Amino acid sequence: MMSPDTEDRSTIGACAALLEQGRVLDGLSRLLTAVAVGLLFAGAFGLVPKALAVPVALIAVAFGLAETRLAIRVGFDAALLRDTAHRPQLAALDAALVRLGLIASEKAGRPLEERLAGAMRLMRRQGLCLAGQIGVLVLGALVAAALQGRGP
Repeated sequence: MMSPDTEDRSTIGACAALLEQGRVLDGLSRLLTAVAVGLLFAGAFGLVPKALAVPVALIAVAFGLAETRLAIRVGFDAALLRDTAHRPQLAALDAALVRLGLIASEKAGRPLEERLAGAMRLMRRQGLCLAGQIGVLVLGALVAAALQGRGP
């Protein structure tokens, strides 16, 4: 495919706009990662039970780091797609990405649908990392509350 038509450009623009919303996911994940780091310190200083705080916090931080990596890729894809929607030159884009070592030469020339599906897949994974982060922190809080409710 050399150059997307008008309908393709509209689809590319819509996909870019959706991917740009990954910033919201990233902002929330960064906040939760900071909470998890705080929980690590609280466990280390004995402010909360270390046996629960440390594993919960480490898992939440790991989800946060994975989400950050995906957020960088989603943001990059959003910017590339936004540019492609305005200046549709997929062959030139592929050549630049190959030259920069960002894609293998075998991936150049992929159909537009495959490119968009890949970008959306990254954003879904980003959302899953955020969901995992929320889940582990909520579960940790529920376990802590249950343990505290039992008393010494």
